[in-house]
Amino acid sequence: MTDTGPTPLVSVIMNAYYSEEFLAEAIASVLAQTYSNWEIILWENKSSDGTREIAESFNDPRIRYFFAPDKVSLYESRMNAFKESGGELVAFLDCDDLWMPEKLNIQIAMFGDTECVLSCSDYIVRNQNSGHKSNKAKETRYSTYSVPTASAYGVAVDYRVGMSTLVARRAVAEAVWPFPPPEYSIIEDFDMVLRLMTAGMLEPVREPLMVYRRHGKNFSSRLDIEIVEWQDFEQRLTEFGLTGSEEVLLKAEIRNRLLNMQCRQLRTQGRRREALKFAKLLPSNLSKFRLLVSLAIPRRLIRLIVSADCS
Repeated sequence: MTDTGPTPLVSVIMNAYYSEEFLAEAIASVLAQTYSNWEIILWENKSSDGTREIAESFNDPRIRYFFAPDKVSLYESRMNAFKESGGELVAFLDCDDLWMPEKLNIQIAMFGDTECVLSCSDYIVRNQNSGHKSNKAKETRYSTYSVPTASAYGVAVDYRVGMSTLVARRAVAEAVWPFPPPEYSIIEDFDMVLRLMTAGMLEPVREPLMVYRRHGKNFSSRLDIEIVEWQDFEQRLTEFGLTGSEEVLLKAEIRNRLLNMQCRQLRTQGRRREALKFAKLLPSNLSKFRLLVSLAIPRRLIRLIVSADCS
């Protein structure tokens, strides 16, 4: 399949911070697109590896490299790159992810609907740390929404947007994304998507168009930072155009999320008794039951039980 119909320029935002390990493959997956009217805004956030050399090795004028001398949050870094972009549509690709060749062609078609302000798709999670004897990474498919939606609240309580699948209208993004943004480096995508949802429709694509690599260097594994960011986000709920009842319900969801994360944080610190107090405050469900069991039974005993069952 080749480019057909309108061919708006798509700005592909790539934010790099010591990202050289997978960067060449990520860029190559953009060059392999069946849709060719794109530019890459590669924004390096004060790192000192081979990112620039890798970008220049492609010798493609559509790849525009920028170096930020001061380290800032990922959200601010994304917004700085966005300011340098010129496309009618804006897409995001993390430097350790990959796009399927038809990704842009398929998603750009969604914007034929004037109500569509953003699109996302299913994606594949590739676990680089799976430890399989075959040395093959384990892959799992993650599904996005099954039907178009205009509900910011619905997206917030059932978030299914892979950041590297996101495509958005530039004009809408300029109107709703904050400058300067909150100091987020983990939940910045959640904030960006919800702000877009205040302006129109999300159009999903029910096929995997991206591969997300899960590995030990993923920044989203920083639980302590994530707790602080969710606490700040809770204070900003009035900015998302929710009804009063939706705001109350979402605040309760966030507080339960925070309780769960605080439990996990205390557990990893060996403070199981304190974690148990937080866990008891969670609503009763299977997740709470599993958490309580994990806190009540020492890990050493669990390992003994598992090894006995396997013998």
